[in-house]
Amino acid sequence: MSKTMNLVFEVGCEDLPARFVNPALSSLAESIKTGLADQRIDVKKISTYATPRRLAIIADISESQSDLSEERTGPPAKFAMKDGEPQKAAIGFAKGQGVDPKDIYIVTTKKGDYVAVKVEEKGAPSADVLPAILESALGDLKFPKSMRWGSLRTSFGRPLRWMVAVLDGKTLPVHFANVDSGNQTFGHRFSAPNAITITDGDQYQNALAKADVVVDFDERKSTIRTLVDGIADSKNGKIVDDIDLLNEVSNLVEKPHAVLVEYAESYLELPDEVLISSMRKHQRYFAIQRSDGTLTNACAVVYNTPVKDPTVVAAGNLRVLKARLDDARFFWDQDLKHGGFGAFDERLKKVVWIRGLGSMFDRAQRIANLAESIANRLELKDASETAHKAGALCKSDLTSQMVVEFTDLQGVIGAAYATKFGESDAVALAIAEQYLPKGSNDSTPTSDAGSCVAIAEKMDAIFGCFAMGIEPKATADPYGLRRSTIGVIRILQDRGYQISIRELISMTRDNAKDITPTNDGYEDKIFQFFRARLKAQLGSNYDGDIIEAVLAVGMDDILSVSDRVDALSKFRSDPNFEPLTAGFKRVVNILRKQAKEYADEKPNVEVSQLVEENEKELYEASETAEKALAAALENRSWTGACEALSALRSPVDAFFDNIMVMVDDPDLKKNRLAILFKLEALFLQVADLSIVD
Repeated sequence: MSKTMNLVFEVGCEDLPARFVNPALSSLAESIKTGLADQRIDVKKISTYATPRRLAIIADISESQSDLSEERTGPPAKFAMKDGEPQKAAIGFAKGQGVDPKDIYIVTTKKGDYVAVKVEEKGAPSADVLPAILESALGDLKFPKSMRWGSLRTSFGRPLRWMVAVLDGKTLPVHFANVDSGNQTFGHRFSAPNAITITDGDQYQNALAKADVVVDFDERKSTIRTLVDGIADSKNGKIVDDIDLLNEVSNLVEKPHAVLVEYAESYLELPDEVLISSMRKHQRYFAIQRSDGTLTNACAVVYNTPVKDPTVVAAGNLRVLKARLDDARFFWDQDLKHGGFGAFDERLKKVVWIRGLGSMFDRAQRIANLAESIANRLELKDASETAHKAGALCKSDLTSQMVVEFTDLQGVIGAAYATKFGESDAVALAIAEQYLPKGSNDSTPTSDAGSCVAIAEKMDAIFGCFAMGIEPKATADPYGLRRSTIGVIRILQDRGYQISIRELISMTRDNAKDITPTNDGYEDKIFQFFRARLKAQLGSNYDGDIIEAVLAVGMDDILSVSDRVDALSKFRSDPNFEPLTAGFKRVVNILRKQAKEYADEKPNVEVSQLVEENEKELYEASETAEKALAAALENRSWTGACEALSALRSPVDAFFDNIMVMVDDPDLKKNRLAILFKLEALFLQVADLSIVD
């Protein structure tokens, strides 16, 4: 058995942006694991570590490659051999495999006879193979933005400064971007900058910890959480939950420290979202809130360098934060001087959204009318007027000084100004909810008016872009149409709104009389776009053929699609499923051949012409199933619908075992086809089982 060796590989560089660190580490580890596997080096254990200044892999690997013994086939024997002697093609193949042509033999495969050789290769020491693997992994590493420095053509996320490559205490010769590997890393840039000699993986983490570097991401993250929670406790509050900020800050420091920063209470007159954005976006501070959810005039600041007097750090950060808050208060005051949305809307009329789709003011009017129409269609009478008012004002804040400075707060600022300008809380909430959900894990609107505005806002964008030929590409979706489409689907699902996608598309088209479409077939393209997004949404939890079987019979009832997919997926484990699916495929195959003859009108079953016992039994079973299915559909019980179809398994099998459908008697044939058309209609109320694999 091959001995296990310990590999320590670390790349040191200038500080990487926080968002680069974890993806780069995962990519590096994956490339190294792939390289080791390709070179037949076993990996017993692999661990990853990273800080803004380093990416590190520690692995226990086999001492050498495993020996290779495999048969490799070459060209067809009829071209490569003649009278038992290898020809030019065979000789070239043998040399390419490093074997003597006399060792060639012939193997018989499904495709015919081929020449073959047995390749035997003794595994090389891992130390000889590793440098190339590590250099290749570094070369394959991709960053959102890379840099070149000096005269180098090689690029990396940030300039490299050192590299550690140690295998069982011995340095491996690795060279990348003009940096040669060694056995020395470096501690914290300011508090422990001296070189540290690395001997093995066990020593690596402890040695860096003594040099003020916490190399484990999860440990840094946990430490930061404990530090900021402790600061919040000191103010009888709690940290505003923000996992993205916590992850980001964890990759901004090598050893976290934290301090309390308190600012003037007068700033609390600003909306909480403005204060949080000022602290979070620009300074990466953790806001602190009271038990009732309102903000305190304090935050927790995480910093990287240990200092003798943390109050100095607090004072410096307070000066920076105060400047940001002073700017925010100035913009707030200037915007409120208008006393209403009128001035904002006048400026909005001059802002072109997309050529051919009018101004942002025009867009707001379309959203208002569409939101009201959606509310009326869904019989949300209490939300209709609110939705129209909120829709008309939903884009007004885009020309405010506050949103120009804090772009991430559009909608939120509009809601705050709506309250200040005397609009109702319901209108303000609907304005704030117009962009929800902002992502796949974001919450959907909580109010009916907000939901209608959010749907209208998204449908107007989707419709307008597709109508003008602005369709998302595989690598580009500048107007976030995928996100908007998923948002509409999620709102319909979460709010339980029963309205079809095609109806929404038609309502949006009828509402957009000011838009002249330039893209042929845009309505169907929008529908197919929704279909693809819904399929993708379900694809993470269910089999693709089941999803396709449900979508094939329609997706107008969005609410039923996921329920049907779930019920059908569970039904798949039923013993009746496969036989029933096979029977339905026979039904579809027979009817497909009769499609032209019965394209205009499907025949009805004439009970008096039912001759054989099995066809009578199938007809009676279909009648029973039809009633059970109708009851299940009325109660939206898709499990019940599957059970109703399941009862058809035995009579369908008996029918096909004993009855000839395509008989010479035209009336008898027509009547038996009528039974099959009836069965098809029943199944297609749930799913097209002929698609299921």
